[in-house]
Amino acid sequence: MRSSSCTGFFASIRSRRGARVALSSGALALVGALTGAGSARAQALPSFDARTYRPSTDPSASLVYEPVGTPGPWLWNVGAGLGYAHRPIVLRGARTGDETFVPVRNQLALDLVGGLGLGTRGFVGVALPLALAQEGSGNLPSSTSTARRVPTTALGDLAVHGKAALVDNRDGGFGVAALGTMTLPTGNQESFLGEGAVTAQGRLLGSYSFVLAELSGSLGYKLRTAQRVWPDPGGARFGDEIPFTLSLTVRPSVLGLDSANRQRWEMSLHGWVPAGPVAPLGLGDERSPPLSPAMIAISDRVELGRRRDLYVVAGVDLGLGSAIGVPSFRGLAQLGWSPRTHDEDGDGVPDDVDQCRQIPEDRDGFEDSDGCPEIDDDDDGIVDKEDACPRVAGVESSEPRRNGCPVGDRDRDGVPDDVDRCPSLRGVPSSEPGKNGCPLVDSDGDGVTDELDRCPDQKEDRDGFEDDDGCPDPDNDKDGIPDAADMCPQEPGVAKANAARHGCPALDRDHDTFDDEDGDKCLDQPETWNGVADDDGCADVGGRPLLVLDRKAYTLRVASPVAFLAPAPGVAGAHAALDAKTEGALRAIAALLKQHPGWSVGVASRPRAGSSVAAEEAMGRALAIESAIAAHGPPDGAVETVGWDPKLANRFDANTQFVLRISSNALPLAVPPGAGAPPGEVAPSKPAAPKAQ
Repeated sequence: MRSSSCTGFFASIRSRRGARVALSSGALALVGALTGAGSARAQALPSFDARTYRPSTDPSASLVYEPVGTPGPWLWNVGAGLGYAHRPIVLRGARTGDETFVPVRNQLALDLVGGLGLGTRGFVGVALPLALAQEGSGNLPSSTSTARRVPTTALGDLAVHGKAALVDNRDGGFGVAALGTMTLPTGNQESFLGEGAVTAQGRLLGSYSFVLAELSGSLGYKLRTAQRVWPDPGGARFGDEIPFTLSLTVRPSVLGLDSANRQRWEMSLHGWVPAGPVAPLGLGDERSPPLSPAMIAISDRVELGRRRDLYVVAGVDLGLGSAIGVPSFRGLAQLGWSPRTHDEDGDGVPDDVDQCRQIPEDRDGFEDSDGCPEIDDDDDGIVDKEDACPRVAGVESSEPRRNGCPVGDRDRDGVPDDVDRCPSLRGVPSSEPGKNGCPLVDSDGDGVTDELDRCPDQKEDRDGFEDDDGCPDPDNDKDGIPDAADMCPQEPGVAKANAARHGCPALDRDHDTFDDEDGDKCLDQPETWNGVADDDGCADVGGRPLLVLDRKAYTLRVASPVAFLAPAPGVAGAHAALDAKTEGALRAIAALLKQHPGWSVGVASRPRAGSSVAAEEAMGRALAIESAIAAHGPPDGAVETVGWDPKLANRFDANTQFVLRISSNALPLAVPPGAGAPPGEVAPSKPAAPKAQ
């Protein structure tokens, strides 16, 4: 029995950064006494494998990165890896932190590996570790080692590896593989290389490959058939583990640094956490950190030789945190040989230049150097085996002797006779089989072929306006005046008595809607809209305003309701014809909009019933009013049709609403000549509004 009362003194193990495992110095004394008395130990110490790096047996692996794919059926490989680790295990006093023992100060290790591909998705490998040279402190406590110092050379536990590629991604994309490892107790148990018992490990590996770069990771579980406590007593208990890896690999050729694409750079995080009996990631157990190693590996893998059967991997492994077996520095170099069949498809084209490694070249004398079969040498859509003219593009034929051969072209229009609908007339290709190879037709002779002519029976007028549609445009500006009589055919205008200005835009200096060249008798004095001589463009007195402007409510009210002609008997929807006596008021609205840029008017007409027909008729009346106002030249968009608003009904006549809108950058609101103001309204101080007439 070991005394449990000797708890006042303890030592600690530290890996690079001083991870500590309590060790009772009283127990050390007791163990020393028992050893001195000649009592035998049933189990050698330390009896666990303290290595935190173990190489892969796959010939395509890096230091930590493991590919999803396998080498191939019965393809074998051998290799050796040399590694140097500095101070992987250190013992320190818990109270003082002083170094007491360094069981392993320097370690030079060799790993011998070999592997064999099983089918297209299987692989098996073996690895044997050896300590070529290692040294550390002498006179080690019996709780730490049954030997006074670590053996200089030693054999480690033999490992057997297996892999099954579940989803291969050698051509890119997502891949999955299952990995398994079993170790056998062949190692020296006093060398930190031997467990003294069988271990088994399984991992699931997943990766996403971009061909020139790859991100991969694995997670698994390691089972120990015999748990160990070290130092014994009072140390950490080595039980089951959860191993993990996370790797990023990049081909430097993507950066233009390796034109031969022989290298692969790697950066990997790897390690494990305890799975029991010690809880993983600490979780309140101070013994967990020494059992949770984590390291970052950085390496470069280079393929050597013309055939690239030889490869070397070199890199470093840097420890994170503090755990047993993590050295202050580890340098690694591996050399491997993986002989391959360099003509996988046996077509005589070496794999390093064969663009189709698994598909044999057809050796037909056409592009036979790329390693890919050309099933259609002339690219005419007819495979060479059925093509009677395999080197000359042709057409399909029901006659085997003519199949794939070119056909004649009697009219030399570039359309083969067998698809030419007009083989004796030179024509043009067409996507329509019925017109293919036929000449273009221009029925009206206007220079626009019928295929593109929207008016094949009417000649284009060729006046420089939309001449490519084949249709004549008798009124280019769509002002209702034919181009033949329109002196401004590209500008919308108005009819004028002056033939030289007929069809040209109206000139209206005083903005009263009367054309200065045709009807305005007072060019610089706007019309007063009061029902007195409202057709001469001059100011006058008397009468009453045709238009009332409410500047507070932003509304316009006409003196008399807008009148429409009675509908024609038996004609539906004929309510939209305006009575001529309404023109003065509507013209006054147009003048108001011309004199005030930035103002606009919304026109609405009250539906005479609740039906959809009545709503359509009301919209027709509003559109007629809008058109009548727009005909007198207000700015574009200054008048528009809107829906009837019952809330505003009392501000207008019973059937029509004129809602005034004024933009923020418009001129100050003023009453135009002839527009009255409602009683009680206060006019703005600037500019002053004239009194109602």
